[in-house]
Amino acid sequence: MAISAKRTIRAARQDGEDITEALLDQIAVLRREIAEISDAVNDYSGHAFSDVQHNAVALAKEVRHQGSIALRQANKQAHVAGKAVQENPIPVIAVLGTIALLSALLFTRD
Repeated sequence: MAISAKRTIRAARQDGEDITEALLDQIAVLRREIAEISDAVNDYSGHAFSDVQHNAVALAKEVRHQGSIALRQANKQAHVAGKAVQENPIPVIAVLGTIALLSALLFTRD
């Protein structure tokens, strides 16, 4: 009976050690998988940041380009308007007088 109990205890210890080894192996595998997932997430976030940065630079260049085009158009229109005022100042004086009259009427109204 003592021999049988010893064998049972040895078998239980062996099973416990086997279970412990299996668990340690599974933990090691899980750690490797977590490390791989972490690396993949880091790579993805790095690429995403790079893409956002690239898009922001491209947008800034496009806005600068469109701004320069709009500035050129505004300069052309200002030049045309300046010539028109020099050639015929009467309409401009009439418009400014009208604006002054309307402003005086609106602001002196109590």
